[in-house]
Amino acid sequence: MRVSLNWLNDYIAPRRTPEELAHELTMVGLEVESIDKPGERYAGFVVGSVALVSKHPNADKLSVCRVDVGGETLQIVCGAPNVAPGQKVAVGLQGAVVPKNQHDPAGKPFTLSQVKVRGEDSYGMICSAYELGLGDDRQGIMLLDPGAKVGMALAAYLGLDDSVMEVGITPNRPDAMSHIGVAREVSAIVSRAMKLPKPVLRESSRPVKKALAVRIQDPSDCPRYSARVILGVRLESSPTWLKDRLTAMGVRPINAVVDVTNYVLMEIGHPLHAFDYDKISGHEIVVRRLGTPGPFTTLDGKERVLRPDALMICDGMKPLAVAGVMGGMNSEISDTTRNIVIESAYFHPQGIRRTSKHLSLSTDASQRFERGADPNITLWALDRAAGLIQELAGGEILKGVIDVYPRKVKPKKVTLRIKKVNEILGLSLDRKAVSALLRKIDLNSIAGDSTARGKESLQISVPTFRPDIEREIDLIEEVARLYGYNNIETTVKSFSGAQRGIRSGRSLDLVRKWLLGSGYNEVVANSMAETSVANLATDRFVKIANPISKEMGALRTSLIPGMLAIMGSNIARGNKDLRLYEFGRSYLLADERSKGEYLPEFIEREELLLAFSGAALPHAWDVKQREIDLFDVRGELETLFQKIFLDKIQFIPYSNGNTLTQAGLTIEIQGESAGLLGVVRKEIREEFDVSNDVLVALLDLNVIRKHLSEERRYVPLARFPSVHRDVAFVVDQSHAVGSIEACIRDGVRNLELTVALFDVYIGDQIPAGKKSCAFALEFLSRDHTLTQSEIDQVMQSVIGNVSKVFQASIRA
Repeated sequence: MRVSLNWLNDYIAPRRTPEELAHELTMVGLEVESIDKPGERYAGFVVGSVALVSKHPNADKLSVCRVDVGGETLQIVCGAPNVAPGQKVAVGLQGAVVPKNQHDPAGKPFTLSQVKVRGEDSYGMICSAYELGLGDDRQGIMLLDPGAKVGMALAAYLGLDDSVMEVGITPNRPDAMSHIGVAREVSAIVSRAMKLPKPVLRESSRPVKKALAVRIQDPSDCPRYSARVILGVRLESSPTWLKDRLTAMGVRPINAVVDVTNYVLMEIGHPLHAFDYDKISGHEIVVRRLGTPGPFTTLDGKERVLRPDALMICDGMKPLAVAGVMGGMNSEISDTTRNIVIESAYFHPQGIRRTSKHLSLSTDASQRFERGADPNITLWALDRAAGLIQELAGGEILKGVIDVYPRKVKPKKVTLRIKKVNEILGLSLDRKAVSALLRKIDLNSIAGDSTARGKESLQISVPTFRPDIEREIDLIEEVARLYGYNNIETTVKSFSGAQRGIRSGRSLDLVRKWLLGSGYNEVVANSMAETSVANLATDRFVKIANPISKEMGALRTSLIPGMLAIMGSNIARGNKDLRLYEFGRSYLLADERSKGEYLPEFIEREELLLAFSGAALPHAWDVKQREIDLFDVRGELETLFQKIFLDKIQFIPYSNGNTLTQAGLTIEIQGESAGLLGVVRKEIREEFDVSNDVLVALLDLNVIRKHLSEERRYVPLARFPSVHRDVAFVVDQSHAVGSIEACIRDGVRNLELTVALFDVYIGDQIPAGKKSCAFALEFLSRDHTLTQSEIDQVMQSVIGNVSKVFQASIRA
């Protein structure tokens, strides 16, 4: 957004150079991207008065002029045929750079100096409009207003003695998209109150409600609609000051009525629109959805096809304007307009954004409504515009205002804890200091609670022009920027000593580092998906109220579909051996069994997804290649859990026809479900054009954080030797190896035990329907050397336990 410093001075005088002000605005969050000083190109040019013109003694087409430039009179040789005494002219002094040289085909600029022209000294130049870059007239000099002050800088005469800042307004700050909005920030910077203009208008005795009616059929998208009627206006050109200000903003002046609506938009940030009153059928305005789709010609002369749900400003017979975006040709202000209606409304941001995106039409009005205009400024903006139109174009303002506002939007109330402010910012501010900072930008505290708890916090009334402030942390951010980010001390705390535990926040960094070091690549998928994709995992998906596109109609219910889409894209490009991971969130509607942590009706899960496809090992000439399988993935997870000091891990086989995976294992940490690993179903992966098998491991990060080892303990190396034994059990093929392993562990007491499966055999050497599972067992005692008899007793316990539970036999 462009901000004129001359205009800004109407509300607050910064008393700073443009560069100093730009720096301070940037430091409070309004980044000044550039400063344009249009008057700089006219440095060295002044208003002069031609006192005397005489014929050049040595040239028929030249004149020798005496020109008063304020304080001195210069002799200037001039070749223009229209120069005459008494004229006010633009004079370039020695050292000034003339923007265009009319004697150069390329029109390159040149610098003035004292020269002799056919024997006569010339100490400057009387300029034409072309030479100044202000027009195409090359034949004669540019004549100025006879009332122009002699010696006045030409830039000031042209209204260009200004500095215009280009301010990058972030989408969450619609309040700053105006000169008054920026003035409010400047007021906080300089600690002085700004002054706002007071609308001045004269109403007639005729009531406006007899001349115009307004109905809102869709109050959800148009909560407020205000209007005034002015009769008998004159469509004249705007005065110079108004034209100059609009031009500085990059807005083309049109006529006094339209220019005033644009001026108020740039002043207060609230969009207005003017209709030709006589073109409104039945003198009734109806705010409604279009209903039947059809063409509509907007003010830019383009015919546009609108959606049925587009919000329109209509009369009793036809649409008049696309609400909050652009008016229509059929009700525009034209040369024949004498009576007008000024609209000042508030439209819901989502509806305007939807229509603007559909039409690929972004306007100054739509940009402000999309971000969130102030519903409680409509009357001020309306009166301001009506008063200026009456001043510049005359007219009779009918008595009263039409203001349809069925459900008033009230300021939000947000509690701010002083302790929380200081904790987050590292400051030591008291309640009074915090209140004073926020009061600078009209965030006022509400008097009330006198208890001890009340004295430790502030209840802040958030004005409706700040839709971005919803939570306590938003207020803390305001305190930080008003206090000054550069005033917040940056401290580094150091400590020595052994680390005793892993903080849960740091654990994710460890996991990410381990994954990257192990050859994984991180991906980031969109958290929104088509409803059909969200429905793959569950029908309890969360729909998006106003989706930008069909592909973003719901929040994802699982990280797996998004990962499959990425894998499909990689495989299509020949990258088939994949190890990918994503930290992300999935979302579900709550049911009777579970409620959300933040909002009861929504469940939000933070998860880590690992995905594998292709070869299990790197390609090499001496390595026999094979596809990655569940055992490889389980091994990866066991290594990861060891890295972050998680123990008591179990992998339990499951069979579930309602999930995205099959042939998988449920992961339990200390008896609590923490995720799953499995093979993605063929019919699911084929929907994403993935031809290879895909294995996934999905971990619940909240469960992992809960069970992280908070303390590291040193365990000395064993002083006594361990003992190794192998045993092979013949069991039914239906029994899971993990269950047999758990049973082996149950048979060992008071010894450390390591169990490793090293062989599974199914074949002719054992009965049909059976399998042989061979385990390597390692026993260790910390306080003595194990004897043969001790090991025999332990082995008997293990064999007896497994034989009893699984009807197992020992394979010889």
